[in-house]
Amino acid sequence: MKLNRVTISEASRRRRSRVAQLVHSKRLLRGTLTVREVICGKAGCRCASGEPHAGLYLTQSKGGKTLQLYVPKRFEERVRQAIDNYQELQRLIEELSEQEWKSLKARKD
Repeated sequence: MKLNRVTISEASRRRRSRVAQLVHSKRLLRGTLTVREVICGKAGCRCASGEPHAGLYLTQSKGGKTLQLYVPKRFEERVRQAIDNYQELQRLIEELSEQEWKSLKARKD
């Protein structure tokens, strides 16, 4: 069955429009940012005296394994925004799916 403007609610149209906007014009990234403290091992470094370096890492689970990627400061905002965009897209898709579930349950077109 083909969907048209008449059969789609205004709320659904807004969600679908936002989904298209995110997919076509925004960076998307699945993952979580975590801060790790590391000791570099250089003799003259402050971490040798107990002040470890704080580093930002992107973590992602793939195929049962956790992958980690160091995120330099200059990419932090870009990565944060891409993760936020991905999470918004995921939420919108869940809302559209829930709406379709309810429609099928009520046997509506």
